[in-house]
This record gives sequence, structure tokens and C-alpha cells, in this order.
Amino acid sequence: MHILTFFLDFFTIMDIMDRNKDLEIIILRQQVRILQRKVKTPPPISDPERMVLATLTDKYSQFTDSARQHLHQVMLIFKPDTVLRWHRGLVCRKWTFKRKGKPGRPGMSSELEVLIVRLAKGNPRWGYDKV
Repeated sequence: MHILTFFLDFFTIMDIMDRNKDLEIIILRQQVRILQRKVKTPPPISDPERMVLATLTDKYSQFTDSARQHLHQVMLIFKPDTVLRWHRGLVCRKWTFKRKGKPGRPGMSSELEVLIVRLAKGNPRWGYDKV
């Protein structure tokens, strides 16, 4: 549900003009600063929310030159190091998943193996392809 609302917000922002976007960002930042003063600990967030925030932060850091320094100004609720750690965890999980089965060709039943050997001995002119 969180990812769906994120995409709805994203597509809604595409229609807003640049001046309105800037004003909306200022309003949202001010609201976040007020919440930051009122609430002392960051709110608990779900895994999908964490995933979206980590991915967006990584994309943001790719687009700007001094991203690490600028992230401290942009990230108001969570520490940039925490969000980047979440992103490293996502990347690590993507490439270190457990394989479901053994690698390579699946095993052959002994009955099938006996049949192949019997056909190969009975028809020596067939060759590898026909057997």
C-alpha cells in the first residue's frame, strides 16, 4: 500500500509546475521540522517504506556532486548514514540470496539410464545424437 501511494504521489507531482513544486517542498519541510521538534525519536517504519526511502536517497546521491554533505540538509527525520546503510543492506540481500536447487543439470533416474545404455548397445550405428 505504501509503494502504491508513493507512485500516486510521484505521478501527481509530474503535473505540478516548478514554482508550485518548490513551494510544496518548503511547506513539507517546515511540517517535518515541526514534527522533528515535537517527536524525539524517529517513527518506526515498515520494510517497504524503508526500501523506497533508501532507493530514493541513493538516486539523489547519484544526481548531485556533494551528495553526502547535502544529504544532512535534506534528510530531516532519519540520519543519512542510517538510510545509506539500509540501501547497502538491500543491495547485499539482492545479490546474496540462497539458491533453491543444486546447480547444473538435474539428475537422471536409474531406469532411464539403463534404457539409454540398452538402446546404445543394441544400435551401435545410431551415434550420440540419436541415442
